[in-house]
This record gives sequence, C-alpha cells and structure tokens, in this order.
Amino acid sequence: MNEANLTRFGPITLAREKGKPAVWSNTFKASSGPARLVLRDNGISDVRILVNGHTVVPPMDGAANGERVIALELAKTNTITVTLPAGTGGSGSLRVTQVVQADLGIVQQGYFGLNTSDMERQRAFYDTLGFRGEIYPAGPETSTTFARSLGFADDYLIHVALTSLQETPTPPFVDTVQFRGDSYRDEPPYGRLNHRGMAYATYATNDLDGYVTDLRDKGVTFVSAPATAPNGQRFVFLKDPDGAYLQLVENTDRTITTPTRGLVRLANTNMNVADLERSREFYRLLGFTGSSPGSMAGGGAFAAAHGFDDEIAFDGVDVSLGEGTDGATLQLRQWTRPYDDAPPYPPPVNHLGIDRINFYLKDLTAAVRTMNDLGFEQLGPIGGPPEFGIVFFFDPDGIKVQLAGPRTDHVAG
Repeated sequence: MNEANLTRFGPITLAREKGKPAVWSNTFKASSGPARLVLRDNGISDVRILVNGHTVVPPMDGAANGERVIALELAKTNTITVTLPAGTGGSGSLRVTQVVQADLGIVQQGYFGLNTSDMERQRAFYDTLGFRGEIYPAGPETSTTFARSLGFADDYLIHVALTSLQETPTPPFVDTVQFRGDSYRDEPPYGRLNHRGMAYATYATNDLDGYVTDLRDKGVTFVSAPATAPNGQRFVFLKDPDGAYLQLVENTDRTITTPTRGLVRLANTNMNVADLERSREFYRLLGFTGSSPGSMAGGGAFAAAHGFDDEIAFDGVDVSLGEGTDGATLQLRQWTRPYDDAPPYPPPVNHLGIDRINFYLKDLTAAVRTMNDLGFEQLGPIGGPPEFGIVFFFDPDGIKVQLAGPRTDHVAG
C-alpha cells in the first residue's frame, strides 16, 4: 500500500493588486475525508478563504509571518475562494493537501509514446541507434474504442510500431505512432528542454564518446558535444528526424553489458513539472517510492548541452518503482532558470514528439476504480478488447499517463 500526500488544490502564489481585491476561485476533486490547507504567509494575515462555503481562515490582526495549517473536511467535489484585500505589500502561497493510501498494482513501464510524421523514416532512425527488436505493425490502423480512450471525438487512422533494445521485443518499448489523414495534428515537438511535459527519454551506453562518434558519422543531429553535469554524470542530447529529444548518458551500471558500443538500457523518462512537491506525491501514489536527488545548476558546457547560452537551474528528483516491479525510473524536473510556464499539449495525443507514458498493471478494472474513488477523472473510456484495456489519466501538469492491463469487468462468453 502506497501513502501519498496529494495536492488537491494549488499551489497558488498570493499577491495583492492595487485598487481591487485579488480573488482566486476554483473547483477541485478529492476523496471525502480529512485534509489540510497550508498557507505560507508573509504579511497577508488579512486573506479570506472559503472552502465549500465555510470560512477556514478567520481574519487576524497584524502580520503573521510563517506557515499556518488548517484542518479541513473535503467532499468529492469542492469549491474554494481566496480573497486578498487590495493594497501593497505582503505575499504568500496556498495549497490544499490530502493524505491517501492506495495500491494500483503497477509492475512495469510498458513504453513511452512518441509521435512521428514519417513512420518509415523513424524506423530507420531507430535502426541507426541500434534498437534490435520491433513489432510492426503493432496495432490496428483504426479502432473506435482506442480513439475514445485517447480523447478523439472521431475514429483515427494510424501506423504503430513498438521498438525495443532487445532483439526479442521486450518492454520498455518506444511506442511510435504516425497519425494519418484527418487524425494528424501538425504541431511540433517541444522546442526546448525546459518545456513542461515529457521533453525526452534517457538511454545509457557503456561508451558515450565512441557511440556519439558512430552516430555523428551516420548523420544523427546532436545539440552539443558530450558534457559533464555538476553531479558528474556525462551526457549528451540528440534529436530524432522530427526534432524530438533523446538523452544519452554514460552507463553507471556495469552489470549490464553489450557486445557493441551501443545502448544498453532505458535509464529514465523525463517529466518537466510546475511544482516538484505536487508531482512527487502523485507518482508516489502510483508506486514510485524510491528516490534520489536530481537538482542541478550550472552554465558553460552544461547549459550549452541543454541548448541554452546562459546558466540553467532546476530542482529535481529521480523516482523509481519499488519491490516486485521492473524498477522503472522517472526524472522529475522543476525548471527555475529559465522558467517556461507553457502547459503540455492538450488532448488528443496526436502532436509530434514524446507525449505519453504507459504502465502495465495487474488489474486495470480495480486500478481505474481506485483512481476514480480518489478523485481522478479519466480522459476517456477504457479502450481495447474486453479482456485487456488501456485508459488515460492526467498527472498534476496534464501529462498523459496511460494504465494498461487485464480487465475484470467483463464476462467471458
């Protein structure tokens, strides 16, 4: 059972406006039960907060600098209104949190999804990178149930390939999709590595310099020469033919070997987030209980390798699935310099670049029921055949998280 302190509302930054009150109002989902409102207060003691029509922070005289925690009782659907009287001076932040417990039964990262404009060109690119396994075609060209689960109002037309490092196709895959005809959405991959959402995936190699030399000779485009991060990790970013990013790192797990200087494993999948605390707890709920620090800052070659001229900085943590799983790792990053508040692409999932992440679990029906009970709404209905399905949920930043597994809500006939 995993315990997570989910952010149900916020965080929002509180600042006064001259001449009129500043007002924030919203509706949010939760589980019925106890929660906490956390107010970080730097001279805004006159803030008024209503949750479900009830005042939860009474007026106070004078300035109260610090943190105030107020107990709440939430319903499944809640309303909040925050009012800060007009004036100057004072600031703060607010979030509503709720501790929940759940076991979703996630056992493995199935794949990350990457959309391309040209399937044959992309398949040749994976061959250049040294991917050895492929299932192609990997899915039906059109499927009404899959289309609805992906957020399409109409049916789609696609090509699909599942590609892996192992010669016998084995997860974690790259799930490459080419949307065709009216299903195609001509929007590019995220242009910079600090864009919120899934910006890249990271693969490890035992010979970074040699492998990069080989790929350059084959025409692969790199952002820079290999560089060294402040934590000592050697890395480089490359781009696929559509402009989507992949990161290569020097392999530190020498128990994994390969007869050639190629890729040996998927090291992690990146998630750029707006609030590290909020995202860390969401993925803890999904079973990512292991963690290691990932915050870094620097200029020079480190910044240039990320495509920036000036110093960059991000807060981060790498989180991994726990015991009884494949140990898949996510790289959570909250960029602070330079900051880009543009949200991820909205659904459906048909723009170019990396767009979604998939996890296999033990019982999809039970997991969907649990997520719904915890206040999470799915993007669409469960897609696929009666025995095995897929469904999408959104993480706190709107990143599309796909759950897949056997269904127990059908009757065999």
